[in-house]
Amino acid sequence: MRINVLAGGPRENWPEKMFEEPGQWIGADRGAFFLMEEGIEPLLAVGDFDSVSEEEKGRLRRFQEERQFAVYPPAKDDTDTELAIRFAMQQGADEIVLYGATGGRLDHELSNLTIPLRADFHHLVGSLRVVDRQNQVTYLDANHQVIKKLPGHHYLGFMPLGILDNFEILDAEYPLTLSVNSGRMYSSNEFIGELVHVSIGSGIVLVTQSTDRRNE
Repeated sequence: MRINVLAGGPRENWPEKMFEEPGQWIGADRGAFFLMEEGIEPLLAVGDFDSVSEEEKGRLRRFQEERQFAVYPPAKDDTDTELAIRFAMQQGADEIVLYGATGGRLDHELSNLTIPLRADFHHLVGSLRVVDRQNQVTYLDANHQVIKKLPGHHYLGFMPLGILDNFEILDAEYPLTLSVNSGRMYSSNEFIGELVHVSIGSGIVLVTQSTDRRNE
């Protein structure tokens, strides 16, 4: 089952036709308000809602009257996005797609992109994607070592997250071998065919597929 999570990132970063994608929705903080504005009824609206006004929160509460609405204090261990992902996991999602997670505040963006580093979220490698207008982020580890080319995405990037041992990019345009973690981004790689294979001894790799933004 696919569940989409909309966080509170700026609308201009949303991919086109995002709401035509399959799956149920969960709104994290202002993302829930965005869903309400689009007329989409999420399974859950969750967060501390510090990014919405009291009037907006009241509207959202009324909109969610027959669905779940969970308000948390600002001082908490999980971010609003992580709370939404936990709920998606509890619903049995085997695919979680995160939108509205980039742009805006950099601390929020980095937190969203590194979610699988948390021990209790590590199992999301292979099932979590972060998608915006120009990019799609997936994750690799020792059990997930193949990337499939996305239509319209020209560039391929790799970034070790945390400690990484024995990482190889095997059949991309620019092969790479790392015996120990470097922590840097390896960007502007490219596919030769439809698949790229890697080898990972241990650790997690963030993978980006990106395209240049067209003038609009």
